[in-house]
Amino acid sequence: MSAARPIPTWLRQRDLSRLAPWRAPVALAVLLLGIGLAWRVPMMLWDHLDLVPIYEAWRAGDLRLGQLLEVHHGSHFHATAYAVLLLTTSLSSGDPWLDCLLSWGFLLVFAFVVLKQAQQDMGEGASKQWYALALLALYPGHLANLQWGWQIAVFVCLASAALCLRALTRGTLGPRQNGMALVCAIVASVSFSTGLALFPVACALIVLRQPSSRRLLWLLLPWTIAAAGVAHLLSRGGGTGIPDPTMAVLYVLNFIGGGVARYATGVAPWIAAAAIAYGVGLGWWMRGQREAWFWIGWMLFALGAAGLTALGRASAFGADHAFVTRYVSFSSTFWLGWFGLIFLAARRDGLLRHSRWVKRAAVFVFALSALNGMHLAKKAYVVGVKATGTSDAIRASWPDVDDALLREIYFERSDDARRRLEALHARRYAPFDTL
Repeated sequence: MSAARPIPTWLRQRDLSRLAPWRAPVALAVLLLGIGLAWRVPMMLWDHLDLVPIYEAWRAGDLRLGQLLEVHHGSHFHATAYAVLLLTTSLSSGDPWLDCLLSWGFLLVFAFVVLKQAQQDMGEGASKQWYALALLALYPGHLANLQWGWQIAVFVCLASAALCLRALTRGTLGPRQNGMALVCAIVASVSFSTGLALFPVACALIVLRQPSSRRLLWLLLPWTIAAAGVAHLLSRGGGTGIPDPTMAVLYVLNFIGGGVARYATGVAPWIAAAAIAYGVGLGWWMRGQREAWFWIGWMLFALGAAGLTALGRASAFGADHAFVTRYVSFSSTFWLGWFGLIFLAARRDGLLRHSRWVKRAAVFVFALSALNGMHLAKKAYVVGVKATGTSDAIRASWPDVDDALLREIYFERSDDARRRLEALHARRYAPFDTL
């Protein structure tokens, strides 16, 4: 009779117990997936229709690299996202469910990196703080992007940003890690131009690590060259003009405040101003602590994203445009970093033991963010219902789709909308897959 085999290490109780804290984030992630698919935009609409000519060129073998690198609507690269969308569109016969599924997958990468870092930085016994960060990483506000397959670009950007910050803030920062972080930043930027914010953030984090002068130069040089190259490519898209400084500042405050108080636009910028002032001060005070670098990076990234968005949108649309629900996927990263720093300060330095008002303010802001998540989920539901109605109307009335509806789905350009729908109809892609 053969001897009993030993129990594998990964099955031992003490190892399985490490997985217990992940049950809540997994449940939240599954919930986001179910809701995102149930409320998904069921066909290519709005910007997503811009993929149609690119897809047709790809299927005909005529797609040029220049088409992938064109600046979309004067402000964004989507090359990485295009590469993914071409494949998913082919596999799913134009139904965006697969795009939504992959968006969720990239969101999981982002959340896993953030939560793994939180476990390492905060140590044992920080379950309440860890669960709070889990809610912010898997925020219901992401539904506005999860439900729209086109927005896979956002989640490629977020996942790449998380990997970039992780590479820059852990272990010894040598050429290999620096190169990995740079590649992630480039991928983020050519998927969604907001990723450009990673370049100054990376430089700031490298300086925080205080390498020798010569080593600092060699670490910063590739970031400077790559940033100049990406910015030059992006400049081909033109712009809307430099916004008024006062409007730009208000836009940034609205952008950040929308991450926790999108439903209270009157007080959101004031909450953001107070949080930014405290967060910057706390970050400066903790700048010498390795555990703080990752969370400082997220705050700086969100502020950079807000600044870039203000530069591209404020003068054309005004400061209130910053409350667009889809921006919450980026503005929420500020609060992720902000709470991360506060939790670290409370655990490692005892700072918050002497500042009860900070604790109360943090609890208040977290309560606001939970309410904001429900508000944004409701907004996503409305978008899903309306998009489903639009899809049904197009399918039912084809080919005599009302011009008003065509203008609504594609930037007041009914003729272009009809041509793109004709291409979808020829392939029996959604919404014509059931005809």
